[in-house]
Amino acid sequence: MLHLIDTFMYMLIVVYNLTSFGEVCLYREWKAKLSMQALEHFMNPEEVFKSASLELTVLFFTLSILFSWIYIRIYNKKISAKPYHQVPSERKPIKHILIKGFSLLIIFLAFSIISIRGGIQAIPIQSSDAYFCTIPILNDAAVNPFWNMVFSIMQYEGNLKENPYKDFTQAEADAIVKDLYSVQKDTTISVLNSQRPNIVFILLESWSANVIKSFGGDNFAPFMDSISKEGIRFTKFYPGGYVSDQGIPAVLSGYPSTSRIAIINDNAKSVPLPCINQDLKKYGYQSGFAFGGDLNYGNIRSYLFNKKFDIIKEERDFDSEISPRGKLGIQDKEMAAEYLKILNTAQQPFVYSWFTLSSHMPYDFPGKMKQLVKTENEYINSVIYSDEALKQFFEGAKKQTWYKNTLFVLVADHSHASHKELNVYDAEYHRIPLILFGDVIKPEYRGTNVDHVFSHTDITLTLLKQMNLTEESTQYVWGKNMFNPYVKPFAFYCCYSGSGFVDDRGFVGYQHELKELIFNSFPDNESLSDTMTMYGKAFQQAVYEDYRLK
Repeated sequence: MLHLIDTFMYMLIVVYNLTSFGEVCLYREWKAKLSMQALEHFMNPEEVFKSASLELTVLFFTLSILFSWIYIRIYNKKISAKPYHQVPSERKPIKHILIKGFSLLIIFLAFSIISIRGGIQAIPIQSSDAYFCTIPILNDAAVNPFWNMVFSIMQYEGNLKENPYKDFTQAEADAIVKDLYSVQKDTTISVLNSQRPNIVFILLESWSANVIKSFGGDNFAPFMDSISKEGIRFTKFYPGGYVSDQGIPAVLSGYPSTSRIAIINDNAKSVPLPCINQDLKKYGYQSGFAFGGDLNYGNIRSYLFNKKFDIIKEERDFDSEISPRGKLGIQDKEMAAEYLKILNTAQQPFVYSWFTLSSHMPYDFPGKMKQLVKTENEYINSVIYSDEALKQFFEGAKKQTWYKNTLFVLVADHSHASHKELNVYDAEYHRIPLILFGDVIKPEYRGTNVDHVFSHTDITLTLLKQMNLTEESTQYVWGKNMFNPYVKPFAFYCCYSGSGFVDDRGFVGYQHELKELIFNSFPDNESLSDTMTMYGKAFQQAVYEDYRLK
């Protein structure tokens, strides 16, 4: 029995250390504790380790093994019960033994339950009980990683049965959101000179607006800066989530996310979603999606097959001699050339997407890594490399016959921590670039700067309105027409532990467990900050309820 107990304790020690140090490595990218959402990615463990840098992988295994060994040694010396030889005594009746054993079991179970819930108070402990300030990393560090992991798993299972966000009755939340989307007049400013252009999406992995000069950032992406001045740039644009498996369906299907959910991880829920390629198929459009890595990651492949893309290409579908390759797959400069080949063989009209790769950890793109900034230096270097790949792609694209009738949509799948060292609850942290570019844009609109607030979920509806496909656009109930001057500009943004709401006036950002505003750009206007908070919480509740019941 003692050996069985010791083995169980050894397992707990190892699992605790794997959880703790896995969380340390995850925090750099997600700014969140290890959770069920992160564990879902281990359905494809190879891709998880590919996306981690060699340094983080070594750090994870080294610390996990070292500390497990230390704790097991301490347990064996100080805690583990030692066998002893009991002096023979008078045998007691079996009834007495059973009563004593059952009593001890009840006492042990009661003590365990009270300990797990943190006492006998009415409400059991939550992660918020450990929170003590408005600095996210300090609050997260205060929460026991193993407790948080178990709680996250239990919460994940329970949340589909009940909406965790209940600030209003559901009818009230739905009414508030409906008001946000109400417009005085359904109209649009036509900015295209063709109603049936080719559409080429370039989904930029992890690009922040803070890396592009024309978006108010620094000049780390000069090519993107140059084409933004020739197209239509949206400088107050926000993503539908904080990871790729949230961002891609937000762009192509116009579906938003809230903290801790990505609809494409549940095939039963993602199948009913609309998608721009399906809407355009009836008008003769061929569709395709290209990625230099493995589309298993984030369940993206299943989503693309469910949406019936005609051509789906990932790393394994390209010539094995293409190099250099990184841990995640084919680097952006090589993929730029491959994407151009794919488009050259596509049947017009077409709608195609290229999901870039090199600006994701482990940043093992070819070339010299320069010391440019103090923090996130590898990320900044990767953006510079990807920007050069975009320049290479467009230099080739301009020579093709399909170029003149093509609208390019360049948008990040989500944002990323940058050299600006912004707080993850700050709206500025989440701001990303969106550029519409191409000869199909009317000359008078080229170089236009749109400084109203919009988000991922508005892209597809806007494109369909430009193509005069009104009936198809009605499916995108979470989107707005960005060229309708009567819409209310706003965006909901989220991270793992919090959310925010932003419009043309400013923003509020809040942490779920803390239940208070961490950022408030209206400190002297309590009424407006309360209104913004109401909008954000109602939107969050409405989206989650829609996801839960889908």
